[in-house]
Amino acid sequence: MADKKINTTEINAILEAFAESREVKANIIKQSKTFKTLLLLCNAYVVVFLVIYYFLNSNLLNAIDADLISEDFLTVFNGRANVMFWLFLGINMAAYFNLGFKVMCLIALVFLLNTTVDNFIIFSGLISLNDRPYLTTFVVSRPLFVVGLTWLALSFKDTLDGN
Repeated sequence: MADKKINTTEINAILEAFAESREVKANIIKQSKTFKTLLLLCNAYVVVFLVIYYFLNSNLLNAIDADLISEDFLTVFNGRANVMFWLFLGINMAAYFNLGFKVMCLIALVFLLNTTVDNFIIFSGLISLNDRPYLTTFVVSRPLFVVGLTWLALSFKDTLDGN
């Protein structure tokens, strides 16, 4: 039987081939400042949404309206918080590797449009900045986030500068 193990030279050659292609492609494709700003703002929105949700869920943030924070409410937002986290993890990975970014944005847009319509239907009677500031800010800012994500997807450059 022949020894089929890969030696150190072969492993280094494989790693060097993949590392070089990623660095060359990353250096050639330059994203605009608009794209970088929108990506930063979208990530900040998701992080703030997740932090507020986890603070409300852990009773670290006082809910002004205690009737609103029910088990059903937290179950719905737990699922949405998890989906948002994984979608934006995928979007950030796709932006870094320049692979499938617009597809990830499209998936996130479909999810966000669905949840935006749900939020307006379910929570339209509960919008009050004085009684429910967290929920109101979340529901009112969600359409702006959808617009920002759409603009983010449209401003992404997925081809080399010369093409």
